[in-house]
Amino acid sequence: MLEQSDIGKGRGVAIASLELALSQETRASLAAVRVAQESAQRRARQQTMRARIWLALLVGSVALCAVAVKPRIAQWRQSRATPAKPARTSPRTPPIAFGSGARAPTAQAAQPADAADPAIAKPAAPVAREPEPSSVPSAAVLVAAQAKANHTGPTEGCDTSTRSGLWRRSPAACARAFAADPKNASLALAVAQAEHAHAHLDEAAQWAKRALALDPNAAEAYVIIARADIANGRDEDARAAYQRYLETAPHGWHKTEARAALRRASSRPG
Repeated sequence: MLEQSDIGKGRGVAIASLELALSQETRASLAAVRVAQESAQRRARQQTMRARIWLALLVGSVALCAVAVKPRIAQWRQSRATPAKPARTSPRTPPIAFGSGARAPTAQAAQPADAADPAIAKPAAPVAREPEPSSVPSAAVLVAAQAKANHTGPTEGCDTSTRSGLWRRSPAACARAFAADPKNASLALAVAQAEHAHAHLDEAAQWAKRALALDPNAAEAYVIIARADIANGRDEDARAAYQRYLETAPHGWHKTEARAALRRASSRPG
């Protein structure tokens, strides 16, 4: 009897030790699972935060691009707009003024047709009448007014109100406009831009220098000069012109081109 009780006690102790070992392993497994879950949650929160940041950056970039492109789209639409049609002139023939040497219609012409018989009709003496200046304008005045209405001036073909469509400008028209106003730096720069748009780089550079002589702040003239210098192999002069452009207009239209040219010049071996 004593031996059986000892055996039973030994089995009970073994079972209790086994259960204790199993419970420790279970707790360790649960702790590992909990740690893994917390780590996964942290990673998920980080990924969500990154996604939100990228989305905000994307939306901001799209908004900035829209703000930057909107003025150019407006300019493009303005340049594409159909020009207004000229007003139609009246089809009526302007009244003819009778000068001092002209004769008014005779009374004979105003008579009925049956008065044309020489046996019946009597010749009427011609009467010359001078019309009142206030009622009938002279032919010379009408011709001068019509010529003035049709005259578009020296600025036709040299629209300086927009940067778009520079190739449409006529160098000759801009040169005529500058001849009429030889102290206007904007017109000299317009001639340079028109010559450059037609690939006349040397002529464009000469007009750009003339524009700078009138206005040293005409920044785009430096870019035109720099491009002509590069085409003629004068890299050092081109670098100086680009440098002057960035000093005059650090945030101008051609800042990227000027900075890239200066970087290339500085990276070249001595």
